[in-house]
Amino acid sequence: MIQSSIAEEIVRAISPIDGVLIAEVPTATESDVEAAVAIARDAFESWSNQTPVERANILQACATQMRAVAGEVARALTLESGKPLMEAEFEVAAAADVFDYYAGVARTRGGRLAPQATRTSTSLVIKEPLGVVGAILPWNYPLLLWSWKAAPALAAGNTIIAKPSPETMLSLPLLLESLELPEGVHQILQGGSAIGEALVRSPGVDKIAFTGSSAVGKKIMALCAQDAKRCSVEMSGHDAMIVWDDVDLDLAVEAALFAKFANNGQVCTAAERFFVRDTIVDEFTKRLAARMSELVIGDPLAVGTDVGPLASFAHRDRLVDYCRRAREAGAEFLMGGEPIDAPGAYFQPTLIRGLGHEQINELGEIFGPVAPIVPIETFEQGIAYANDNRFGLSCNVLVGDLGLAMKASWELKVGTVWINNPLPDNYAAPFGGFREAGLGRELGEEGFDAYTESKHVWIEHGLTSQPHWYNAR
Repeated sequence: MIQSSIAEEIVRAISPIDGVLIAEVPTATESDVEAAVAIARDAFESWSNQTPVERANILQACATQMRAVAGEVARALTLESGKPLMEAEFEVAAAADVFDYYAGVARTRGGRLAPQATRTSTSLVIKEPLGVVGAILPWNYPLLLWSWKAAPALAAGNTIIAKPSPETMLSLPLLLESLELPEGVHQILQGGSAIGEALVRSPGVDKIAFTGSSAVGKKIMALCAQDAKRCSVEMSGHDAMIVWDDVDLDLAVEAALFAKFANNGQVCTAAERFFVRDTIVDEFTKRLAARMSELVIGDPLAVGTDVGPLASFAHRDRLVDYCRRAREAGAEFLMGGEPIDAPGAYFQPTLIRGLGHEQINELGEIFGPVAPIVPIETFEQGIAYANDNRFGLSCNVLVGDLGLAMKASWELKVGTVWINNPLPDNYAAPFGGFREAGLGRELGEEGFDAYTESKHVWIEHGLTSQPHWYNAR
């Protein structure tokens, strides 16, 4: 990991659990960025010349090494982010699984033989690595979303420089220390927006992979466009859940509870707009409120905790402001809406009604434990409301009718549609959004191809005169 000898600044890592200082992390300088890029470019020469099978073996070993340190890394992740230890352990395990998956892809996806254009030629499509990848990471899933970038980038033969969020600077360096990667193949630069921008602007970086807010993602796309630099950006979401009246209501409540409160709602695909059939909306809301009241809120390191604090005190303040604006818009607060009186960045699970879907759109992304409920009269209305948003990342649909399920699958303008099971990842399927939710795809073979260039090689079987040459006229 590159560390500056004279750090630009020291970032104080404050645990959201209790507000206690857990580390002081020196950040890099802009000169460190160029030093890291030079190291990555040198390492690229040897790393890209390894065979796909050799790289695959190294990635598979990395997955095993991650699992060996999972407990220690998960604890660090909980301390810095506030997510329950069980969720942190899942995140480390999932990151290892992603490395395993892309080890398999590296062994099997090396290009293709294109159909012959003529009888005397052969066309090869070769997949080549891009070079140096800059990965700018979010705070909500700093390890999982790192693996979505690092594993395919490394599998394809690229080198990578990762910049964690200033809010979660501890877990990734700890994890990376356990990985036996060749020198310079993977580096970490700590810092804020200035270091991220220096990474984006560096002429030695061939691609930027970003997960974060829409505002930052748009700026990154604009900077990359100046040099025609490759980029993939996964940005904000304001996702919907449609609940129809032909499903088991208790199961629907459990699905909604998970879709909303996993990681305290700090998930880009979390359900943030609930569109519920008007014939069941009152009973659904009543049962959801009852289950919300049973959530165990407390120390995320304690066994049995369902919901910990928000990731920072700044995020808690943002939720306070969201609820203030919702009240001013006329929302009825059925539960919650206030911080919890505790040392950490805790916030009450919150349930609101009384706002129209246009008002909820105007309030913007929640990214926290607030669930707005809106009644709908028809299934088509639920689809229309879900689509009526500037983002299009995902949508959850709870419905028994297969015809309606397929209708939602075709008509929802989002990158992922989950029918009757919210939020699972399939590493073999692409993930990404429509509209302002992002550009490009992660995971699946598409996620691997995003870190390659496709080269066409035409091989004529012998040097003979061709009918389109000048001498053939």
